Amino acid sequence: DSVSDVVTLTPDQIKPAPDLGASVSGEYLRGLGTVGERMLILLDIDKLLGSEEMGLLAAAKSAA
Repeated sequence: DSVSDVVTLTPDQIKPAPDLGASVSGEYLRGLGTVGERMLILLDIDKLLGSEEMGLLAAAKSAA
């Protein structure tokens, strides 16, 4: 997995996350974004990574 692009979205380009049903947790999704014909999945990074992982990221950033 990797980040392929970083884009700025306007509020009208962001739609609420769909209900994915009981078999898939949507707690990590913030919504769906659109840029032209592309659909983007917007993740809630704070929920996706716990405080321990965020601390490791901050330490790695300050060490760089």
